[in-house]
Amino acid sequence: MEELISVIIPVYNVNKYLNKCIGSIVNQTYKNLEIILVDDGSTDNSGEICDEWKQKDSRIKVIHKENGGPSNARNFGIEIAIGKYLFFIDADDYLNSDNIETLYKNLIENDSDISASGHIYETYIVQENKCAKESYVADSEEALKRLFTGNNLFVVIWGKLFKKELFEEIRFPVGKINEDVATLYKLIHKANKISNINKPGYHYVQRQNSLIHQKYGEERITVVEILEECVEFIRKNYPNLVEYAERYLILALNDCAILTSKNKMKKEYRNLRKKLKQYLPMILKNSKMEHYTRKRSILIVLGFARFLIAANC
Repeated sequence: MEELISVIIPVYNVNKYLNKCIGSIVNQTYKNLEIILVDDGSTDNSGEICDEWKQKDSRIKVIHKENGGPSNARNFGIEIAIGKYLFFIDADDYLNSDNIETLYKNLIENDSDISASGHIYETYIVQENKCAKESYVADSEEALKRLFTGNNLFVVIWGKLFKKELFEEIRFPVGKINEDVATLYKLIHKANKISNINKPGYHYVQRQNSLIHQKYGEERITVVEILEECVEFIRKNYPNLVEYAERYLILALNDCAILTSKNKMKKEYRNLRKKLKQYLPMILKNSKMEHYTRKRSILIVLGFARFLIAANC
């Protein structure tokens, strides 16, 4: 018998995209679903669309709440979910009809705690498959290494199937837009086995007014703080992966410094340069750090981020 899977969808002002998203879930080949729509204080008619779908399909539950952000909405969904497994999707994305069934079979066949697959990166102009060259099964240490090196495991919560028990002591951090980064490594740590199938089934749709495309703001810099916490976690639990995690942190720190410089966020840029200067001994010592990353870090510390911007580096 197929186990119940809870699909959690944070909904906020996405009336143009919501029907396509919900329709793609309702029409999944895997039918034993609990579909949880969390209306996070929408000011358009997204809430009404959710209610209309609830009348059409008995598997759908709708929560209307004050706006608290996507992490808060996901956490609400986790609290009421009764499925053995959890699947997250953003309300402006959609799925191939067999995506959840594929992930479920992958999880069962490999006796894994997390089942992942590739996705289709979609804009108004292009669709590009992003998936592993071949399927694989990994323990938590190997999966984390893949995460830090960008080796066919993406730092996103959506598009993966999780055993719900992984979330017993884990929730998404509220008020931070890098909630996936802050949460995924902890879930991987709790998992005994992670299986990734080389088949894309999740459509990750990029639109101009989505959160990731909004003007670079101070809240985006929280990724540095999150990754510093991650490095300490790795240092404690996976000593063999410390250099990989440090490199991952420095890459993000460099990107944040360049973007704050580009957006004339002087205070934030100074703080990031200061932090990067503190990390210079580690950057020079780390054997996983590319020469290019070392050079880039030094130029930022010396105050030459504008030259990297001009060179588009």
